[in-house]
Amino acid sequence: MALPEPLPPSFNEFVSACFLGPRAENVDILQSLFEGVLAQHAATRENYHPEDGVFITDTIKESQKFQYTVDRLRQQVGNVSDLLNKFSVPFFSGRYMGHMCIEMSMPSMIGWLATILYNPNNVAFEASPVTTVLELEVGLQLCEMLGYTRHDDIEPWGHIAADGTIANMESMWYVDIHARNLKFYALSLHAAMTKEEKPLAFVAGDFMAMAMVTTCDDPDTPKLFSALEPWQLLNLTSSVVLNIADRLLEQYGITAEFLADALSPYLAQTIGKNKIMSMYGIDLEPQYFVPGAKHYSWPKAAALVGLGSVNCINVPVDYNARMDIGELRMKLQACVDEQRAVYAVVAVIGSTEEGAVDPLDEILALRPEFEAKGLSFLVHADAAWGGYFASMIRPALVRKPRGPRDYVPTVTLRESTVNQFKALKDADSITIDPHKSGYIPYPVGGLCYRDGRMRFLLTWSAPYLHQGEGGESIGIYGIEGSKPGAPAVACFLHHSVLGLNELGHGALLGQVSFTCRRFGAHWAAMSDETTDFIVVPFNPLEDESYKKIIRTRIIPKSNEEIVQDEEAFKVLCTLASDLNINAFVCNFRIDGEVNEDVEEANYLNKRVFDRLSLRTPGQNPMAIPLFLSSTIFGQADYQECVRNFQRRIGLETDSMQDLFVLRNVVMSPFQAAGNFVLDLATKFQEVLEEEVQTVVSRNTVAPQIHKFVMQGVDSLCLAYRPLFHHANGRHQLILHVEIPEPVKGEYQAARRASPGDSFILSTATETTIESILKDKSFTANISSTGVTIPSVSVSITEVVKNRPLNSRYRDLNYPASYTPFYLYGTPDEVSVDHMLLRAPNAQIASDLVTLDVQLTAEQLARGLIAHVGRPEAAMQPFTAEHMFFRPRASFNVEIFKDANGAEAQGPGLAEGGELIAAGTITLGQMVFVDCDGLNTEDFPSSLQIAHGRTTRTIERGAAARQWSEVVKNALQLEPHDGQDV
Repeated sequence: MALPEPLPPSFNEFVSACFLGPRAENVDILQSLFEGVLAQHAATRENYHPEDGVFITDTIKESQKFQYTVDRLRQQVGNVSDLLNKFSVPFFSGRYMGHMCIEMSMPSMIGWLATILYNPNNVAFEASPVTTVLELEVGLQLCEMLGYTRHDDIEPWGHIAADGTIANMESMWYVDIHARNLKFYALSLHAAMTKEEKPLAFVAGDFMAMAMVTTCDDPDTPKLFSALEPWQLLNLTSSVVLNIADRLLEQYGITAEFLADALSPYLAQTIGKNKIMSMYGIDLEPQYFVPGAKHYSWPKAAALVGLGSVNCINVPVDYNARMDIGELRMKLQACVDEQRAVYAVVAVIGSTEEGAVDPLDEILALRPEFEAKGLSFLVHADAAWGGYFASMIRPALVRKPRGPRDYVPTVTLRESTVNQFKALKDADSITIDPHKSGYIPYPVGGLCYRDGRMRFLLTWSAPYLHQGEGGESIGIYGIEGSKPGAPAVACFLHHSVLGLNELGHGALLGQVSFTCRRFGAHWAAMSDETTDFIVVPFNPLEDESYKKIIRTRIIPKSNEEIVQDEEAFKVLCTLASDLNINAFVCNFRIDGEVNEDVEEANYLNKRVFDRLSLRTPGQNPMAIPLFLSSTIFGQADYQECVRNFQRRIGLETDSMQDLFVLRNVVMSPFQAAGNFVLDLATKFQEVLEEEVQTVVSRNTVAPQIHKFVMQGVDSLCLAYRPLFHHANGRHQLILHVEIPEPVKGEYQAARRASPGDSFILSTATETTIESILKDKSFTANISSTGVTIPSVSVSITEVVKNRPLNSRYRDLNYPASYTPFYLYGTPDEVSVDHMLLRAPNAQIASDLVTLDVQLTAEQLARGLIAHVGRPEAAMQPFTAEHMFFRPRASFNVEIFKDANGAEAQGPGLAEGGELIAAGTITLGQMVFVDCDGLNTEDFPSSLQIAHGRTTRTIERGAAARQWSEVVKNALQLEPHDGQDV
């Protein structure tokens, strides 16, 4: 059947024909297509050797067991379908803009469905003659879209992998294990000629004398292979290495089969990289350079292929989360200086967290610079997210339509981004994920090589894989074994129907890019100096004056009006990230002052995320107005990039805390229609304003009941029961106090009667810590098991410690070699309270502790620091069930002066000053432990309570466990061997 002639498309109408639609508008088309496919498939089965007869007869179908099984099938399908329809994330909706998940294109869906009926296995050609050919065709289509072309008789090559992580792993595999065949190939060849059994010794003399190679630092001067040093062998360029086998065949007739057998005992994949390195006196492990904004699959791949994640080196990123070329140059120069080989440098073309595109052109420009210094390395482009955006710069065979833009306009890529897509043709290999910006069903990754001979370095085979002589069995290359043919057909149909050019898939992504910028306009201008909330996009405005244009000439305007306003459209095109991801952070003001606390900003964003994601077990997705995702900008990976972002948000940077970031991934081509973007942004603002009320409430000091743990019998101390996450209780406060007789006698009698019980002193009225300390007295109630002593007058005689617990004053890590306590009281009645250096934590307080060392009254009155000989880091997080600090427990201890004042701010408070004594400490009978109260995060505001919205932040593991219960109950799943599913 001949295909219709291509016509200049109306982009929105063209795109609309390619999807089922957010409201299943094209369900009749998909249904008819699949019915046709199913009918054709049934006819194929019926016509295949009809002489075989019927196997499932009418008699069988009419049997009771058959009917029962069919009924059970219908029931179970109905149950699963109901469950999926009730609780699945609505990726098909324009309201979803969380992860890189969206509705699949109809061509890809029907391609997958049509192929799965045959279930071909692309591991071997004879098991998949059609789908193997289509996979190879798809690989070439991807190569062409990415800019790879035939050059110097070298053919590019690409194939489909299970996903982007597998593709990244394979790229690292050929650079590592086969840089154990590429980076170490020359060493292996040299060893096969000169070491042990020397299977290639019979050509060693001639080859060494005749086969000249060039080194990267002197490419114009041929050198004898035998004369090269190990450093030079490690740094032969990929083209020189890949040509060695062809030279051996051309000059000596050595076949690929013989060469493979001869080299096998010397390859790193056989004997291990370390043995080759030892054989040639190479001490320094080669390294792999990746940007700080890399995908998590890179260190995972380094660990899995044996390179070791420690050798996967982060290169710092700039303020836009792009690899810092200056930092990369310094790291490469350090490798030259110490003669450490480099496997490869990875450029990310569309980071999955920020949509940033690394300066690939500048990375490639560094290669000849360092080759001149003797250092050679490969360049890999991780375009898992961004690869399909290359279609936006590939010309189509038909002209662009003239006239006004369509209802949903498109935008082009930024010039700097276009330059990186043009540079892709010079990368050695490229990862691309059709299941991301290719709109293909999960899972489909891809890997393309500029030089197709690279795949021969990845050959692993079984005898049955070679039986199909009429075609190439893809299974002998790469990591995977069995691989489905359905992804290849899904990709092929999508590529064939849409076209990988600016009028096809590029037009689709152009529409989506327009939508992304419309969202970017809201994140850039949603807040101002008058709002209690603050929204700051990761990608800053080029000029702050743009906010006025955004608020007046973009946000309230229609698509047509924006396009017709040249200045407004130009401003719009500067917004958002390089590739369709908006990362942003919300903050808040209290009484006009911008919050500086990173933890509190993180908490606000977590609450917004919990409201706008399917986190609550059993929650109906209909109740969620829109979906966002989140990520963490870690200090270790983002360094100055995240600190700059924090400053723009108004947050402090001294504490070096990681930043919780919201993500708006734009993939739907339908969001920009009408006022949909404005509607979604408005719904987001409503949620944000509600959550700001909660966060402001917990960061506002207000009168409340305050509680203390009573310590001592004759000489009284109070250890305050703090709260990490509420302004009312962010103090570690220790007081010396007095209470009058006869109340004190009543308390003493109760203590002696129940020496192991905790006695809690609570303020009788709501007040603040500031008022308590200012007045130096207050009225309280004492309570314990079976004991209540009301209206007790309390006088403060000494503030031993009053140290803030705000996040900026906490340590980054728990103590690694001890557990710190404050030590105070009198020589006759010594008390301790665990130093709260980091959250989460546990308050551990005891009194009447005993020491085998002497301390003075003056020392204890001021308060000392005790390092108990148990590493706190190893015991965190503390739980009451596994608490190591129990009544009468004894520990080794070192006691130090507290070098800081009573009201000193952290971090670093536990280090202590002068060592006073070392000995043994034994806790008293009373040990108060609180692992929960001080870590409480959620304090619903009065507004939330009034509206019934007492949303709690949800721990990821707990949510997963509770969702498991929802699914098990819905499907009536039984436990397996006593274990829940």
